[in-house]
Amino acid sequence: MKARTLTLALVTSFLLPLVPACDNSEEEAKKAAEAKAAADKKKAEEEALAARKKAREDKKKAEQEAVEKEKAAIDAVCVLPEELPKKIDKACEEVGVAYDKFMERMYGDNKEVMEKWQQGKKMQIQMVTAPCVKLGSIEAAACQINALNTAPPELKKKVSDFATRCAEKFPKKEG
Repeated sequence: MKARTLTLALVTSFLLPLVPACDNSEEEAKKAAEAKAAADKKKAEEEALAARKKAREDKKKAEQEAVEKEKAAIDAVCVLPEELPKKIDKACEEVGVAYDKFMERMYGDNKEVMEKWQQGKKMQIQMVTAPCVKLGSIEAAACQINALNTAPPELKKKVSDFATRCAEKFPKKEG
């Protein structure tokens, strides 16, 4: 009987390690599925992050291109006309006249804006002509006049940029 018990014990000892191996394969499959799900989730998060980053970069690029396009449009109107005024006082006075015509051209169909313009026109024109006189550049004044007379509607809110750009391009000549 001892031999039989011994044989049974030996056979059992060989078979027992095989039983958990079946359980391990199910556990490993479950772990593999969880790992794949985690990897898929991480990949989806990375793709979403990359998409948001690209959207931000595209938006920033579009904004930069719009700024560059606007600068180019301002530069296009901030040029010298064929004839320059002879005296700075007269040239700056013409800047004021051009500013008034610009407002009428750009906002003439907006009653509310034009009423406000008429009320503050004298002061607004002085705010354009005083720096013109102080700068003392006939070329800058002529540039401003040209910009105000030729600016397209999309630049109607860029009047101060006209003055700045013209002053940069045509500073007062010493001498």
